[in-house]
Amino acid sequence: MDTKQLTTFVTLAEVKNYIKAADRLNYAPSTLAKHIHSLEEELGVKLVEYRENKIHLTADGGRFHGYAARMLDVYWDAAEEFSSPGSARGVIHIAGGEPIMGFSLARLFLDFSTQYPEVSVNIQTTCCARVPAWIRGHEVDMGYIHEMEPIRNDLYTSVPLFSEPICFLCTSKNPLAKKEGVLYRDLEGQKFAFTYDNCCFTAAFRNHMRKGGITPASELFLGSVSAVTRSVIQDDRIALIPYSAVPHLREEGLVCLDWQDEPIRPWVQILYDKNRRLNPVEKELIRQTQRFAADLIAEDKGGQIRA
Repeated sequence: MDTKQLTTFVTLAEVKNYIKAADRLNYAPSTLAKHIHSLEEELGVKLVEYRENKIHLTADGGRFHGYAARMLDVYWDAAEEFSSPGSARGVIHIAGGEPIMGFSLARLFLDFSTQYPEVSVNIQTTCCARVPAWIRGHEVDMGYIHEMEPIRNDLYTSVPLFSEPICFLCTSKNPLAKKEGVLYRDLEGQKFAFTYDNCCFTAAFRNHMRKGGITPASELFLGSVSAVTRSVIQDDRIALIPYSAVPHLREEGLVCLDWQDEPIRPWVQILYDKNRRLNPVEKELIRQTQRFAADLIAEDKGGQIRA
């Protein structure tokens, strides 16, 4: 038996589906089936069976799973100890909010890909609220999300990176663009463009507006930052954009309101399954993300990005 077969077996035990396992491991499903068949022939027992539309471990498969996991632990420890810089290879599946993945941390992923050309970084942008379910369902290895507080529970490990305020962006034609000290009450009758209604900071903002009895003229939920930006420019709307992403959007001619009311400050954090062992490539990405976040904090002259 070899590490590829063991990795296939342990992954299949987690996701219970050949297609999902193939997507995570970057192999064809038929290749994974051969890995399992080879293990079964070598051990002389049946390890997996198909029932109720899922892959299940047999009794022998359950017994073998502990051995396979421990052998892989030793393998990864050795690989991490003796691997040389730049030798990392494999696939990392990541999901996260578009403001984080496409703007705030975009340079991080470009630099990481250049440093580790044998590592395929597969990024999916989505509403942050969906990412925990994707992690639980083994759709992705880790997530980069906004949440109002660092997540602390028995399901996930959270790596808090920084908290940042949410900025209110509009065009220079909006009367509020020139107003000093904008407050929530000044937003009465304004038009807004959001990405998702279950985005954590969008939900916090809308809840604050409701509690204050402030009624917007209209709200659009457009699913992407680019669509939101177009709506702001074409229809004189106001958008909520995380502070660290704002510099990437200034070239669109948008301006920040001079916000002086209670701020909305979500946390950017990395999330992964608490029961899943990270491989060396994933650990290195997290280390580099932490360094990148520390640099963002140090370079922020306004002191708005905080650890």
